[in-house]
Amino acid sequence: MEIQPYRFESIYSLGHNCQVAAQLKRNGLRRQAGPWDWFNFASAAEFCGVIRRRFEGFMQLEHLEAYGKSVNNYYVRDRQSTCLSFHDFKNIPNQPPLYDYVEFRERLDRRIARFNDCLSSERRVLLVRIIQHQHEAEAIYASIHETYANPHISMLFILHGPESDISKLPSFAEDARLVRIPRGRTWEGDTEAWAAILSKIRLE
Repeated sequence: MEIQPYRFESIYSLGHNCQVAAQLKRNGLRRQAGPWDWFNFASAAEFCGVIRRRFEGFMQLEHLEAYGKSVNNYYVRDRQSTCLSFHDFKNIPNQPPLYDYVEFRERLDRRIARFNDCLSSERRVLLVRIIQHQHEAEAIYASIHETYANPHISMLFILHGPESDISKLPSFAEDARLVRIPRGRTWEGDTEAWAAILSKIRLE
């Protein structure tokens, strides 16, 4: 795979789901948490809207609703952006949903500030996102570059496919790469494929 530069000072997941952050961590490329790491945010259009607004109004309490729960956590939807959280809000007996919102908000605000600062600097940054369709890559690429001033942002877009091999897809920009990899059998995806595409990337 040809990503230039190969060495980056910061690497962030742009999500879609938590697979990206998990694989970056597994491959030693996740030094710090970002705002998108553990959300499920499938809508590229809504994602771009949050980027262009620099997170204004994102995951605010008045827009949140708990729509389900597991043994440990509530499933929470941001009605404004369609973003879903499965890991942030604890399911504790005798406590109402979102009782721990203040703690969540403080943590998210720190991650947003770190992300915004990085993308407004001149650090060499790699952003990684899973996409469902190739056209989403161009929209996300445009939203990032039109919102943030950092001239050293590279992007890696991952598509999942039924094939068993890894294939590089045509790109629309020198600092963006699109790669199709096997889907994998668990939420973590195909660990071997991820290791292969991340093998030449270094975090300084």
